[in-house]
Amino acid sequence: MDRISKFTSAAITWRERIANANTIMLVTHVNPDGDAIGSLIGLMMALPQLTDAEIIPVLQQPIPVYLDWVQGIEHSVAIGADKPWPNPDLIIAVDCASAERLGGIAPQHMHHITHTAVIQIDHHATNTLFAVDNLILPDSCATCEIVTEFLPYLGITVTAGIATPLLLGIMTDTQSFQIYDTTAKTLSLGASLFTAGADHARIVSKVFRSTRLEALTLASRVINDMHTHGKVVWCGVPLSWVDELNATDDESDEALLMLQRIEGPEVIMLIKQRSQGVKISLRSRAVNVASVAKKHGGGGHIHAAGINFADHSIDSAAALLLPDLMALCTDLSASTNRSA
Repeated sequence: MDRISKFTSAAITWRERIANANTIMLVTHVNPDGDAIGSLIGLMMALPQLTDAEIIPVLQQPIPVYLDWVQGIEHSVAIGADKPWPNPDLIIAVDCASAERLGGIAPQHMHHITHTAVIQIDHHATNTLFAVDNLILPDSCATCEIVTEFLPYLGITVTAGIATPLLLGIMTDTQSFQIYDTTAKTLSLGASLFTAGADHARIVSKVFRSTRLEALTLASRVINDMHTHGKVVWCGVPLSWVDELNATDDESDEALLMLQRIEGPEVIMLIKQRSQGVKISLRSRAVNVASVAKKHGGGGHIHAAGINFADHSIDSAAALLLPDLMALCTDLSASTNRSA
């Protein structure tokens, strides 16, 4: 099915389900980033053009510091174990590859999701198609890119309040249009959000030019402890470093951005220690790191993927993943040599 047909078909389903719902819950993945928050808040701001239903935006709390300025985010909630399930008629999931990765909902409430109609919009190649209607476009750079293109099919006019979170999501997932998968379509949709009044200056100021000294100090320490294995470079971020330097968990991503600028490596891996287990971020130039992430219970995109391990340390996670990552680079080298 071509792109226009996908949007047309999805719009029919979405309009019908939205019209019949009295309570709509918006959800996204754990540890929400700019695309997750942008697509969720963008839809939250857009849906009142279609319905008078109560809209419940669910986000894992606390919101990352670099994103807590987004207008509308103050209405978001987490549904903890001590809170009753709000019994939505419809759940709309955005930027989430599987139901297991939904964030902001306590485990005690997760069973309710299987008894509620779920529709979703996403760009992860590893999406499990867990909803009753799945608008999945893996060739898009960001879920916010898909939402921007889809809203007119729903009859929604993109206002400045809708445009700002959507542009935020596109800019963060493309690193300001720098990733290799950025297309003319991505740039065109970004331009349409500019035209609609998106606050580009504030996005740049808050996200790309507001790095705290603590974040840079942490990044410096992380990079100084860098490990190289052939074409794979990896670093660990112990919790003790984050606490000692008065940094935050999301600020350690500053090291990831710096590591991606190194010329030569094909794969970058950042392993963050958590109170339980570790979180792994994988980035690549030319190999499919999503295949490794999926093998180990994670997911993501070809050039950007992630994994959560509940029972691994930084060193044990590295030992587990390095053989697979190095094999990817070996396969790439062999393919390049054959084509030469």
